[in-house]
Amino acid sequence: MSWFRNIVRSGLRDTDEYQKKRAILLSNYISLLLCGCLLLFFIIRRFVFGHISTGTDLRFLSIGLVSFIIPILLNRAHFTTLSRILLCYTTVCFVWYTYVSLMRGMKVIEQANYDSLRIYLLALSFIPYLLLDSKKPFLLIAGILPTLVLLVFFDWALSQVGVGINQRGIPTDESALVGMRAIVAYGIMSISCFIFQSIMSHDDSLIKRMLSELKLKSEQIETQNEELVQSQGRLNEINQYLEDLVIKKTEDIKSQNEKILKYAYSNAHHVRGPVARLLGLIQLSKLETDLDYRWFFEKVEISAKEIDEIITGISKELNEMDSTNSNQEKSR
Repeated sequence: MSWFRNIVRSGLRDTDEYQKKRAILLSNYISLLLCGCLLLFFIIRRFVFGHISTGTDLRFLSIGLVSFIIPILLNRAHFTTLSRILLCYTTVCFVWYTYVSLMRGMKVIEQANYDSLRIYLLALSFIPYLLLDSKKPFLLIAGILPTLVLLVFFDWALSQVGVGINQRGIPTDESALVGMRAIVAYGIMSISCFIFQSIMSHDDSLIKRMLSELKLKSEQIETQNEELVQSQGRLNEINQYLEDLVIKKTEDIKSQNEKILKYAYSNAHHVRGPVARLLGLIQLSKLETDLDYRWFFEKVEISAKEIDEIITGISKELNEMDSTNSNQEKSR
């Protein structure tokens, strides 16, 4: 069935709006439907009602098939508007031509023939409302015009080709009434089709607006998701940096504590010697002896200087450690 699908989709383009795609699809479907109905009508008239000669001429079949296939070819050539207008005209013109040709071959035309022609015209009156947009009133009026004119001026149009009811038919009191009923029926069908088309157009506009809003929302959500992903990435980087910084700080503090303990332990032993000597000298100073105090103070001075040098060295090393840590932090 790929060939059927290709025929139905003749003239469709991805860039076309939804309403235009729908009109093209409908015109192709209607053309194929009319071709099928014409073939079925021809087969039934020839093989089932073989005694009826009307409607079994191959000439009418050929003209009808060509008339209904041309809109599909125009769609394939992307003359889509022309195709839809032509389909509105060819269906009406073909039915009118077929009936007029058959009526001309009749000596007396029965009322049923006129009624059948009216029924066919009424049946075809919905096509313009399916194929043409009410937002383009000139095209819609152009599509409606042939059916409307032929139904309103039915008797006059037939009389122009010599098959009017007063010329070849059997006039009855019901003829005018039937014509009026046909016009009323056409009005009801036209108004109903127009209302239906307006509802469809409104729904199409609503769906289009909702799809546009949905697309906009989707784009916004996608943008927000991208921003969230980027923010999450930056947050992960910051967390990793903070973790590394905490680990580094912990290691630095641990190293500093180890160094401080090392210096405290080491320097405590160095300071202990001079302090012990000072304490010993202080004890000597309490004895009542002929001690040479000059020598005594010299020894005190030496011990005090040793303590001072040790403390100064400790302070210097601690300051160097602080300076090194500060430089490392600035470099980060």
